[in-house]
Amino acid sequence: MSEEQFQEIQNFIESSVELAQTALDVGNFIQETIQGVQDFFQETVQEGQTPSDQNLIFDPITGDLAVYRKNDRLPPDVVVADQIAEEGFFVDTPLVYMHEDQVQTMYHQWKISQTYQVSAVGFGFDEGEVFHVYTSPPKTHFAGLPVASCIEFLPKMVTNEEAFNVANQIVNSRLTQLANLSYSVIVLLAIEQEKLQHRVFIAQDDGSLVEGIVKFIPQQSELYSRSQGLLETSILQESKVGIVGLGSGGSSIAVELAKAGIGNFVLIDFDRLELGNISRHICGTGDLGRYKTKAVRDLLLGKNPYLNIETAEIDVNTNLEETKRLLKACNLIIAATDNNRSRFNLNSIALEYKIPTIFGRALTRACGGDVLRVRSFEGPCLACVFTKEFLEDRQEEITQFEQARENNPAYVPDDEIKATIQVGLSSDILPISNMIVKLALLELSRGQDSGIKSLEEDLIADFYIWANRRDNTYNNWPKMEYGSKTPSILRWYGAKWERNLSCVVCGETPGAKKADGGFFG
Repeated sequence: MSEEQFQEIQNFIESSVELAQTALDVGNFIQETIQGVQDFFQETVQEGQTPSDQNLIFDPITGDLAVYRKNDRLPPDVVVADQIAEEGFFVDTPLVYMHEDQVQTMYHQWKISQTYQVSAVGFGFDEGEVFHVYTSPPKTHFAGLPVASCIEFLPKMVTNEEAFNVANQIVNSRLTQLANLSYSVIVLLAIEQEKLQHRVFIAQDDGSLVEGIVKFIPQQSELYSRSQGLLETSILQESKVGIVGLGSGGSSIAVELAKAGIGNFVLIDFDRLELGNISRHICGTGDLGRYKTKAVRDLLLGKNPYLNIETAEIDVNTNLEETKRLLKACNLIIAATDNNRSRFNLNSIALEYKIPTIFGRALTRACGGDVLRVRSFEGPCLACVFTKEFLEDRQEEITQFEQARENNPAYVPDDEIKATIQVGLSSDILPISNMIVKLALLELSRGQDSGIKSLEEDLIADFYIWANRRDNTYNNWPKMEYGSKTPSILRWYGAKWERNLSCVVCGETPGAKKADGGFFG
């Protein structure tokens, strides 16, 4: 081996050793970094310590949790959040919700009477993590487990140690008689410089006292602030919608409209909630036996406690004049009933008072459905579309025994009738309900410069059909697969349907205009 070759081999070995040392150094650095991260995690999460230069504090004035550096000047009377409990600031701090309007009312009464202690109604959720406190019975459902609650007005808000002492005194003097309850909630309020100061403490069943955070449920004007820009919420707030039929379709429509900001409702249905309804209805077993109108009313008030809701437990077909009285002041009617006679009665009301009305229904076993928008004398009415032949071709879903019994001869046994009742899934109903909601919001904001105005260019038809499955009415439709040039399931289709000028209900031909569906069969 030449000296030159030997030198090359020696250089290669030295380079390899250096590279290996570098790799070892990198490996040690990575290991140290990982260990550092683990140590930090151990300190901040498992031991509940904030980083050495930071504090997580709760500001009782703003109600915010914020991170402050050690050298920052802290607001007065702050609570360092990692001292709320021994486990550290990663422990869930109890949240206490109160209604702004109730607190304001209580404050005005306090200014007059100077009553410093106010009894309250409280309910707890999730093993003491969340509480709702009321100064008067709310419109919404009571929920959760009852807890002892008290509200105390103070001349000025007390400091940390004093606040714990005051809360303990209230628990020992006023709430000990309710010892069978797991928790007690003590709310301390003070007015300083025309601003509300507040602190809240929760007494645990083991006698310990922890501080929570008060969250205020806003007044009506703020509830739908996030919808502004998409919908003209002030217009919707003034609108009044009548919904007739509070079954699986009508109930979900009502809730969605309340969530969108509709401010006034008339709910009409004479049925009570039965066990067979629960699988598709928006209400649950806690509402069994209640009128659907009142159960749905409570759901709506849970979305917006400031709603104006009128309920009527009547049959449209036997109380037509009362139905007219209830609906004539509405800006929109939604007909979600399950029989043709009620639909035609509502059609006559829509035409008589020139109220836009939307009709929706599901077909047999909810294989699909259809939706009709009636703008009085501008387009087709229900009778223009729902002729006898049309109804026979697109048979509606039978969901109740009474409905099936009425549609069958008297000699057919009840057992055979019950066997014919086959309903679809809730998910089959929702697309139809959602289309009705879209059309309703579009109709109520029609002509306004809203964020959904572009839909006026899309939803120009008055009649729409929807197919859930290739069953029954849609049995012979092509498979959906990948194409879009043929009719298929899971798509909406608008149909060109003109007003029939010879219609016996809305036509221009003189003649008796019957109120119900007797004219078509």
